[in-house]
Amino acid sequence: MQLARIVGNVVSSCAHKSAEGHALFLCQPIDELGRDCGDIVAAVSPFGGGLGSTVVLSADGAATRGYVGDPKSPLRMSITAVVDEVGLAAGGKDKEGAL
Repeated sequence: MQLARIVGNVVSSCAHKSAEGHALFLCQPIDELGRDCGDIVAAVSPFGGGLGSTVVLSADGAATRGYVGDPKSPLRMSITAVVDEVGLAAGGKDKEGAL
C-alpha cells in the first residue's frame, strides 16, 4: 500500500475491455508528509476521486482484476481508499528525524 495524490485522469478512446466503464486516475506517490516519492502511476478506482485527493494505492493485481471482473486484465494498480487526513503518531518523526 502506498499513499498518493491524484494529479490527473485518463481519458481513452481505445482501451482494454477490462478498463471500460472504470475511472482511471494518474497518481503521484507521496510519503507520510505529502512529499512526492516515485513515479506517477495510473490506477483504477471504484471510489472516483478528484484532483488533489489523497488516496491509498494497492499494487495487488489480483484484487484489481477481481474489481474489474476480468482474470486476464492487464490492470494492476487500484485505489483502495480516499484519505481524509494523515497524521503521525505522538513522537513520530519524518525521515530526517524532525517532528
